[in-house]
Amino acid sequence: MEQGLAMMMLQSIAALAVVLALFALLVWGMKRLQYRMGSPSTSNIKVLQKVSLDTRHSVVEVRHGKRCYLLGLSTDGLQVIDTIERSENDEQANELHHES
Repeated sequence: MEQGLAMMMLQSIAALAVVLALFALLVWGMKRLQYRMGSPSTSNIKVLQKVSLDTRHSVVEVRHGKRCYLLGLSTDGLQVIDTIERSENDEQANELHHES
């Protein structure tokens, strides 16, 4: 009877090890998939600044490529307030301004 109990414990531990290994493999695969699809750090969309007007309303300045968007956010949704096309000189000056 003791050998049967020991064998059952060994099988339970082995099954737990297999389940944990499968879980680790799944997590590893999801991270790789996320990396291949492109993480937010490699995106060319950048939030330049956000100003909260109150608990429900805010204004966000976002840059995508050479365009800057001024967006209004509220509980009703998102609204584009203004769009600005920037030249390369404007972008370099803006980056220097934000770095200092």
